[in-house]
Amino acid sequence: MTAAAEHTWVALILPAIGVLLSGSTLLLLGGASQRWARNAALALCAAASVAIGVLAIVVLSSNQPLEASAGRVLGFALIELRYDALSTPFLAALAFVGTAASIYGLGYATHDSTSRSRVFAAYPVFLGSLLLVFGAADAFAFLLAWEVMALSSAALVFGPAPSRSVARAGYLYVAMTHVASAALIVAFAILGAEAGSTSFADFGQAASALSDPLRDLVFVLLLVGFGTKAGAIPMHVWLPKAHPVAPSHVSALMSGVMIKAGIYGLVRLGIEMLGPGAEWWGLLVLGIGAVSAVLGVLYALMEHDLKRLLAFHSIENVGIILIGIGVAMLALTHGAVALAGLALAAALFHTFNHALFKSALFLAAGSVQAAVGQRDLDRLGGLARVMPVTTLAFALAAAAISGVPPLNGFASEWLTFQSLIGVVGSAQSSPVAQSAGALAVGALGLTAALAVACFVKATGIAFLGRPRTPAAAAAHENVLSMRIGMGLLVAACVVVGLATGSVAPLISQAAAPALGTPPVVGSAPAALTVMPALGGPTYAALPLGALLLGATGVSWLALRRRGPVRRSPTWTCGIAPEPAFEYSATSFAKLIRLYFSPILRPEREITVDRHPGTPFARSVHYRGEVQPLLGDRSYARMHGAVVAAAELVRRMQSGSLQLYLAYAVVALVILLLVAR
Repeated sequence: MTAAAEHTWVALILPAIGVLLSGSTLLLLGGASQRWARNAALALCAAASVAIGVLAIVVLSSNQPLEASAGRVLGFALIELRYDALSTPFLAALAFVGTAASIYGLGYATHDSTSRSRVFAAYPVFLGSLLLVFGAADAFAFLLAWEVMALSSAALVFGPAPSRSVARAGYLYVAMTHVASAALIVAFAILGAEAGSTSFADFGQAASALSDPLRDLVFVLLLVGFGTKAGAIPMHVWLPKAHPVAPSHVSALMSGVMIKAGIYGLVRLGIEMLGPGAEWWGLLVLGIGAVSAVLGVLYALMEHDLKRLLAFHSIENVGIILIGIGVAMLALTHGAVALAGLALAAALFHTFNHALFKSALFLAAGSVQAAVGQRDLDRLGGLARVMPVTTLAFALAAAAISGVPPLNGFASEWLTFQSLIGVVGSAQSSPVAQSAGALAVGALGLTAALAVACFVKATGIAFLGRPRTPAAAAAHENVLSMRIGMGLLVAACVVVGLATGSVAPLISQAAAPALGTPPVVGSAPAALTVMPALGGPTYAALPLGALLLGATGVSWLALRRRGPVRRSPTWTCGIAPEPAFEYSATSFAKLIRLYFSPILRPEREITVDRHPGTPFARSVHYRGEVQPLLGDRSYARMHGAVVAAAELVRRMQSGSLQLYLAYAVVALVILLLVAR
């Protein structure tokens, strides 16, 4: 594609996206309570998301970055954009999830107060800010888009009339996201002082001139800032609180796309701009990824709330992505560029895949909540009979996130395994890196096994068996737009999984700019080989999927020829079957909870109400919970320390003018000494 054609595409696509998003915002501000205005706004958001997908295709196919800029304030660029191949997986994720979530929102709005209020004007702003974050080429423009992204999503979390618990979740989210912003501002200030400008291109040149201690400090600040937004442990506490209380299509965008802004920033600045660093950089990221993956899935297994369960799985999958990034950093440190390309391709591939199946799961959970009125697994059950489309969507997305072949989640997790094995077996790796890689292989294997157990629990208890409440028994499938939104994402999970052999080279191409090398996975990614007998040197999902589908069809036909199936009640020793006989979310996970009790620290309280004057129980009440190692209690201590420090500062504000002048004199003396 010629340079003129590229600029033509930019001139057409970016203004079109801007017009669509601004138009939807104006519609919502003008009459968010009116159905036509809300539907028109969501339709414009869906059209803008499709345009974002076209932008990703243009950037990837042209193999040249596309640039645009507009507006300056006090010498700083308000919009300074540069979309290159590294931006495309994130743009594609935003396109898929934005389109599906906007279509889904057309029907979901009838069940959600936020979508019927003017607060929902933040939704198109949220979409637009994500687009700007993934293309910002200037520190000021990036921070501006970053803050708009944080505040617009926070407005959607709070909603028009937040309850006390929702408000606490929203305030925690705002506090943590501004901790992340503070860390990024300090990192950008260090790079900007060395570069003499706020341009990311100049940052990349200046980073190599920094002393080792300063480079290490910048890396730690970037890891804190972007790791907090990604929800990596220990900066994760906001995520399982904020995601469940947002509207489900907003939760899909937050989990599927927004937390990937942290991944994008870490790759863009931590790998591309800072370049290869000390070995401990990669070891730290690898360790955070392994801990986030294992603890995220463990905490998910203990959850009863369906959306909180999915939120903890976001932490788990961010951990898997960070494992790939950590391996890439280690490989770059030791000069293994091909292995770094494989690991980074795995991380970017899982980033895109997670956007698809996690967003589908959140939309399905929202469909359940809209139909039943609640998300507690122990008050659901039997939904497969009355909500078949939602059940199928949830089951397929659950299989994808569990790494079941031939769906898309398996492909990226398998690629991550291959990169870890490459670290362990590489002669270029140090003994420390090899040991860390071996431990991470075990952590990733444990994570995959626990993820299967968790989604067997979630799918079985929510959708199978008998209804546990009258509301579950009376549930019904939701409107067509909600089913279309779920269906688009689930279909993408299946298609990407079957076409991994074609998608992997594109992901490799996207990883190349961060490494400064040409694509390393190539058109025949041998690391994606699953079954050599079927696939040879390429990924074998397509024939494997056809084989599985064929076997399923033959089995169904064979069973159907046996004649009609006689149905009768389950034999329970003469007692009529009751929902109380079924496994609960607590009982399903009991063995895992006991085995990992040193980590989960379960607490339980049993209250027995006895018949007066007898030892016989009339009722038994059970309450159980887990106390995460790195959770509310840990942050409560930090909160207490911050409040104590604030009290100390408050005492220094006595109101005395003489004391304030003394403060100024002391500060001036210290600055003069430092300047000298």
